[in-house]
Amino acid sequence: MRVRLPGLYIALAIVLAGLIHVVAVLTLPILAPRDAHARLAALGPANTMIQLPPVLPGQQVMPNMAPDVRYAVCLFDLTDGPVRLRAKIPDELWLVAFYTPIGENFYTVVGADMKRDVVDLIVTTKDQTVTDVAADTTEGLEDLVVVNSPVTKGIALIRAPLAGLSRGSEAERALKATYCGAQAVAPAATAPTAPAPEPSNP
Repeated sequence: MRVRLPGLYIALAIVLAGLIHVVAVLTLPILAPRDAHARLAALGPANTMIQLPPVLPGQQVMPNMAPDVRYAVCLFDLTDGPVRLRAKIPDELWLVAFYTPIGENFYTVVGADMKRDVVDLIVTTKDQTVTDVAADTTEGLEDLVVVNSPVTKGIALIRAPLAGLSRGSEAERALKATYCGAQAVAPAATAPTAPAPEPSNP
């Protein structure tokens, strides 16, 4: 049975479309932009709280950042054991959220839901125990919140909305006093400030 010419063209088009799809799938990881973890990793080391600069037009570390919010991030790495995050939450609008490297949220603490103004968290994997971090501290375990992370490396984000423009300095001071690291909370911990990003081209 002879294949008509239009039918042959259709068959070739289907095969070509399939090949293009396969090539696109294989090259997508190479061509796609870096994930959130990779972009933030350029700002500082892991297990360190880094205060992000105020958002300006055309200058933001991550997409969809609001100019009336102050941010700090910690790229936690649980390879060597649990990581502790401690922060004073002076406002009920504050939020502490944990994400996987690709931006999937797996735990959130909202200031309005807290019964005290200090959040004390221990991030662990399912194979780690709280005592790995708390053994060297003078504080009891009753005030610690254990966050079970599904990933060894991830992102802890503190979001501090401003009740007014005049509250910016207060929020920045509170963010600088946050701590993210292993073992006991360091006294007077200060979060390094990330450099302002270069203006993006329109």
